[in-house]
Amino acid sequence: MIRHLLLILLLALSVAPFPVAAQSPSPITISLKAGIDGEGSFRTDQWFPVQVTLANDGPDRRVTLEWRDLNNAVMSQRYAIDLPGGARKQITFPVMQSGRSAQLIATADGEEILRQRINLNQLSNDLLTIGLLSADPAVLSSLAIADFGAGERAVILPLNPAVLADDPLLLRSFDAIAVRELTTDLRPAQRDAILLWVQQGGTLLIGGGASGETAIRAFTDVLPVTVGPLRRDVPANELERLAKLSGLSNFVPSLTAHTVTLRPNAQALTNDGLISQMTIGAGKIIFAAFDLAALRAWPGESNLWATVLNLQPRLDIGANFRFGFNDLLQSSLNTSLFPLPSTMALLALIGVYIIVIGPVNFLALRRLHRLEWAWVTTPLLVVIFLAGSYGMSFALRGTQTQVLQLTIVQNAANGGEAMTTTFAGIFAPQRQSYTLSFADSALVAPLQMDERLVIEHSDAGLAMPDLLLDAAAFRTLIVEQITTSPVQIRHQIGLNGQRWSGTLANASSIPLRDAMVVYQNDMQWIGSLTPGAEVPIDLSIDSDNFLRDFMPTEQGSLFSRTFVLENLFWYVSNRFDPFMNGPALLGNDIYLIGWSDQAAPVVQINGAPAAASGETLYIIALR
Repeated sequence: MIRHLLLILLLALSVAPFPVAAQSPSPITISLKAGIDGEGSFRTDQWFPVQVTLANDGPDRRVTLEWRDLNNAVMSQRYAIDLPGGARKQITFPVMQSGRSAQLIATADGEEILRQRINLNQLSNDLLTIGLLSADPAVLSSLAIADFGAGERAVILPLNPAVLADDPLLLRSFDAIAVRELTTDLRPAQRDAILLWVQQGGTLLIGGGASGETAIRAFTDVLPVTVGPLRRDVPANELERLAKLSGLSNFVPSLTAHTVTLRPNAQALTNDGLISQMTIGAGKIIFAAFDLAALRAWPGESNLWATVLNLQPRLDIGANFRFGFNDLLQSSLNTSLFPLPSTMALLALIGVYIIVIGPVNFLALRRLHRLEWAWVTTPLLVVIFLAGSYGMSFALRGTQTQVLQLTIVQNAANGGEAMTTTFAGIFAPQRQSYTLSFADSALVAPLQMDERLVIEHSDAGLAMPDLLLDAAAFRTLIVEQITTSPVQIRHQIGLNGQRWSGTLANASSIPLRDAMVVYQNDMQWIGSLTPGAEVPIDLSIDSDNFLRDFMPTEQGSLFSRTFVLENLFWYVSNRFDPFMNGPALLGNDIYLIGWSDQAAPVVQINGAPAAASGETLYIIALR
């Protein structure tokens, strides 16, 4: 009986609830805004910002944020940050996404404190993207139905100045940004990023009128005009002419607009100063002297702004080659990564092996009267030859990690800031893990997504830790950044009828080789352009000779320059226009293309600078 009572007591104790301390909430709070508009909008071919705000009401912690693409679990992007007790920090780190679903995981000193799923708004890469800074999100909404040529359409994204990226590389998703008014002042870093984005080919539209005072103050020094006081009852006839549509007076009898004075090198799009523009680098800034919302009742508004913006497709090298199957670097190499033995040397090695392991081994053992030793000498000779072959292979591969770089610099003739895309190839002579380090301002992605990679941002900079490469493996990365171009071009080139004519001079200390002037698919071959040299330009339109009437200097060059140009301007340009029969540069600008035999290193390996061999291709807009 006592046994039964003890058993019942033990069973009762085993199922009785024990008090458990409730898990205290983390003292760290995290909130985020993702996407180019802070509302989750992104393009799969572009980097976009994730803005994270962290607050710590507890002890000092080391927080790691990890962004995972739930549609592609191969690459993860991390940001590690020290978060002292009582601190409030806001960080922005760039991410790449292939689909609509992502996940943010936060750990503090190895302890998970947040796991949040993020649903994103994936924008079609076929649509032009126009950002709008305005308190009224309906301004310029007619652009969603505008025809920008070749059937191209646009999507309008209202933007909040508080979440606008301060990195020009994170603004590349935008084809244009329109500013009606600023609800909050732009930070200096944001303004600088917008102007750098313009220099790399962006279009900035700024409106005037009473609502545009804040926008005018923010950009007054870069506007194409000096802005005077407002005037009333300004006729809108010039806008009808520009839009090639009449009837504006039925909807907007007159406008309230600023008086303006055109600045040097600026262009008036209307004779009355209502709209003007000025090129900055490869892009342009447009100023409308009236409120951008003033024409919303006019059915021709979309035609007007489509004509004024005149958005052209841009050559975005990183977006076109990133995560593709075309390894432009490795495919264009003119030389092997390490010297291979000749066919005769291999045949001689095989012949010696056959002779030694066969008749020489047999004759030597018979002379010694020790034929029974063959079971020892034969495998020993095999091992010796295998070790020799491995040693020869090791000697040919060497012990030094090699870095090869193909750098493409896109900038305007006066030099300044340039969009630099570097295909950096890492050749590993032995199986080893590497830590690659890059400039803080760089964006780095693998050319192909074939194994798990980690890209990590921290106070120490940007790194790719623990990259495992097999012996004789070659891994290509794409490194994008804004740099200062060392090449400056002085030119006086104009379009006279059906010919581009004038002069062009190299105003820098960098010699250019295999240089040419190109307009769409028309080319004038220059050849060598040494520092200080000046050449005449006489380029006929419709000659249709780009990449056909020249032969670059392939002998002695690290890369096949013809192959590189064909992949950039034949394959890529035809993606934008599938009916194009030949190679061409995009848009209506004239360009100088030339090569330099040098490339600035972009990567450190295991904390030490890596000596790089490379070449640089310059694509310079002559505007």
